[in-house]
Amino acid sequence: MAIDAVELAKKIEDEDEKTYIIGALIGISDKFLTEEYKNKLKGAIKMTKIAEMLIQEGKAEGKVEGKVEGKAELIIKLLNKKFNKIPELYVKRMYELNIDKLEKIGENIFDIKKIEDLDKYFNDN
Repeated sequence: MAIDAVELAKKIEDEDEKTYIIGALIGISDKFLTEEYKNKLKGAIKMTKIAEMLIQEGKAEGKVEGKVEGKAELIIKLLNKKFNKIPELYVKRMYELNIDKLEKIGENIFDIKKIEDLDKYFNDN
């Protein structure tokens, strides 16, 4: 029924209304459909404005995540060089930080005297 509803929604001429209805169908269907039907629904949604929006949003999020991950990797490399090897707990926590905190660590890396000094960045809200 969800797939039929998407096919009907595709016929709506008002793009805003069409996007709203397909978005609502996606939201509702996610809670009730099996993976098989979710994949079928995904196929039915392809080539709609909402699909384009989701793709663009995914690309933007991927760029941000890639940037954060890259920055975390650089900071980890620098800290490993400074302290020979940093504990795995700090490595894991580094990947959980947002870009602002990673940049702060990078800016203050020369002021970090011992590995435990990083705790303030993990605990600082």
